[in-house]
Amino acid sequence: MNLRKKLLISSFFTILIPMLIIGLYGAYLLYRNTEISQWEFLESIKKNIETEITEIENKYLVQAKELTDYDYLRNKVYVYSKYWDKMSESIIDYDLTSFKDFIEKKALLNNIETIAVYRKGISGFNYVSSVGPVDYLPDVLFQTDMSSNYRQVIYKRYYDGIYLRVVYPIFSNGRLVGLILLMKGYNDSYFSKYTSAYNIDIAVVSKGVAIFNSNRDTDEAVEQLIATIDRKSRVNFNSNTESYTAFIFSYHLGESAVGELVLYKERINVLFQSGFVVQKLLLLVIVCVMIPVVTFFIKEIRLIKAINSIVDATENVSRGNYNSQVEINSNDEIGILSRNFNLMVMALKKNKNELQTQNMELAQKNIYIDAVFQSLQINIIIVDKQNKIQVVSKNTKSRLELSEEQIGKKIFDVPPFNNKKDIIENTIKQIWNDREFRRLYSIQFGSTSYEIDFYPVSEEDNEINAVVIILNNITERMEMERALVRSDRLASVGQLAAGLAHEINNPMSIILNHVQLLKSGKLSEEEEKRFMGRVEIEINRVSHLINNLLKFSREDISRLELISPEEIIKEVIFLFDPKAVFDSVNDLYGIVYKSKKVNIFLMNNQNVIKIFCARDSFKQIILNILKNSLESCGSMDGIIRISFRVLPVGVEINIADNGNGISESDLERVFDPFFSQQKSGKGTGLGLSLCRSMMHRFDGSINIDSTENSGTTVCLFFPVKENIHE
Repeated sequence: MNLRKKLLISSFFTILIPMLIIGLYGAYLLYRNTEISQWEFLESIKKNIETEITEIENKYLVQAKELTDYDYLRNKVYVYSKYWDKMSESIIDYDLTSFKDFIEKKALLNNIETIAVYRKGISGFNYVSSVGPVDYLPDVLFQTDMSSNYRQVIYKRYYDGIYLRVVYPIFSNGRLVGLILLMKGYNDSYFSKYTSAYNIDIAVVSKGVAIFNSNRDTDEAVEQLIATIDRKSRVNFNSNTESYTAFIFSYHLGESAVGELVLYKERINVLFQSGFVVQKLLLLVIVCVMIPVVTFFIKEIRLIKAINSIVDATENVSRGNYNSQVEINSNDEIGILSRNFNLMVMALKKNKNELQTQNMELAQKNIYIDAVFQSLQINIIIVDKQNKIQVVSKNTKSRLELSEEQIGKKIFDVPPFNNKKDIIENTIKQIWNDREFRRLYSIQFGSTSYEIDFYPVSEEDNEINAVVIILNNITERMEMERALVRSDRLASVGQLAAGLAHEINNPMSIILNHVQLLKSGKLSEEEEKRFMGRVEIEINRVSHLINNLLKFSREDISRLELISPEEIIKEVIFLFDPKAVFDSVNDLYGIVYKSKKVNIFLMNNQNVIKIFCARDSFKQIILNILKNSLESCGSMDGIIRISFRVLPVGVEINIADNGNGISESDLERVFDPFFSQQKSGKGTGLGLSLCRSMMHRFDGSINIDSTENSGTTVCLFFPVKENIHE
C-alpha cells in the first residue's frame, strides 16, 4: 500500500469517524442534560422563593419591633387603650388622620405590604387603624386568650393564597397597651413576578386544592398530580393537549398553611430547544470534519510528490552520489526541507573531502607521535575502565618484560604488577572514585625501584575513560639520596662525637684515678672491690655512649614497621645530652646544649601512639629537626614543645621552639638542598631536604610555619597504614 492510500485511510479513521462519534454522543448528552437542566432551573427558583419568604419573615419581625420603639406610637396607643370609649367619633377621626399618616410613611419607607395597630381592650385587642390591603385583617386579636405570647409569626391560608402575619406587643411605661400587626400575602401579586421573570407557571396547592395557579387551565391536572405522586420532586405531567415538566416541593408554614408548591413549564419548549441545538451541533461537526479532510486531500498529492523526490535524492546520497539535488517548487516547509537537504548534501560533500585530507594528515601525525612515544625514557601503560592494558610503550616492554599477549589483560594479573596487586588495585580504584592524580613513591620490582604516577584521562563530560600509568626508575636517585643521608649522618655523627668527647673524658678520668689507687697496693680488699665496681660502672657508661653513637651512624635499612615515635624522640634527646634530666611533674627534659639550657616538653597526655615508618629514618628526621631547633635558640635558654595529635587519617607530630625563627624569604628555600641558615658554615644544608624526601617515601608530609624572631613550628604527618606502601 502506497503512501497516498495510507494517508486517505488514516485521515478517514483518525478524523471523520471520531468526530462523528463525538458529535452523536454530544447530541445525546445535550438532549438529556437539557431536560435535567430545566428541573435544576426550576429547583433554583424554588430555593429563591424559600430564601425570600425567610428574609421577609425576619424583616417583618425586625420592623415590628422597631415600630413599637417609637414614642409617638406608644403614646398614641396608650391613649387609645385608656380613653377610646370616652372619645367622640369626630375626635377619633381627627386624631387617626395624623396617626394613619405616620404608619403609612413607615410602611412605604420599609416596603411593608400591610400595617395594622390594635389597642388593648377588656376582652382582647381591638382594631384601631391600618394601611395596605385590609381584606383579611381581624377586628379583634386574641379575644379569648389574653395570656398568649404576643411576639408571634402566623401563616393563614385563604382562598387566593397564603398570608404572613407578624404580631408584636406595644408597651408604654412597662404596661401592655396594644399590638402591631404586619401582614404579607403570597398570592397572585407575589407569584406573578416569578412567572413573568422566568417564563414559568406556579401553582400553590393546599389540602389537594389549587388555591393559586398562574395557569388556571391546569388546575385539575395539578390537583390530580398532587394526589398521585409519591414524594417525587421531578415529574412530567399532561394537561389537556399540553405536556409539562414540573418541580414539586411541600411547604408547612402553620397549622392551616400546609400544602405543595408546583413550578412547571411546557415540555415542548424543552424538546424544541434541545432538538434545535442538536441539529446545529451535528451540522457544525460535519462542517468541521469536512474542512480538514478536503484540505488534507488537496495537500497530500503535493506532499507525496515532494517526499518522493527527497526519497530518491536520499537513496542517491546513500550510494555515494553527492551531486544529487532536490527540485525546489515552494517556500513552505517542504521547500525549506528541500533547500536544507540540498545544503546538507553540499556540506557532506565538502566534509568528506576535508575528512579524507585530515585522515591522511592524522595518520602521518600518529606515526610521529608513536615514534616519540616509543622513544621516551620512561615507562608508560594505559588501562581502560575494566583496568585492562590497552597501550604499552616499547621501553616498558623491554624494562618490565611485557609481551604482546599481555595487552588486553587486567594489569593486576600481569607480572610484575601481580606481586603488588593490592597496592596497584587500591590506587586505581581511588582514581576511578575520586578522579584525582595519585603517586606511589617507592615500589620495588625485583632489584629496581619505581616511582609510579597515575593520571586519570577525562572526557568533556568529566567522565574518566582511561588511566595513564607512568613508571619512573628511581633506583639511581634513591642511591644518591642514601648517599646524601649517609653524608648528613656522618656530619651529624662528627658534631655529636665532639659533644660526647667531654662526656667520655669524665668517666675516663675516674677510671684512671681508680686504677692508680689500685696499683698502689695500699687499699684493703674491701676497698679494692668497691673501686673495681666503680671502674666497671664508668666503663659501661662509656660503652653505652659509644654504642648509641655507632647505632645512629649505621646505614638505614628503611624497613616499615609499627614504632613508637615518643620512645625514639627520647633516644634522640639523650644523643644531644646523655645527662638529660627528666622532670616528671612538668613532663619535660632539661638538657644542656652548647652551654645553654633547653627545656624540651614532651606532651602526650599518656596516650599510646604508634606510626608506620622506618625506625632509623624517623630517628634521622627527628635529629635534624631538633638540631635545627637547638641551634635556633641562640644564646638564650630555649623551650621546645613536642605534641602529638591523632586524626582519622593519620598521626600529626608538631615540634615548636621559641628560637630566632625564619625570615619570609628564607622560608621558601628551607627545603632546597645545600641551603643553610647557620652562619658558622658547619651545616650541610641537606637536613630538611632529606627529611622531606623521607616523609614523601612514607606518603607523609612535612610543613614549616615560622616568623622571624618569634619561633618555628615543624608539622610531621604520618598517614594510616592503608596509605603506606612498602
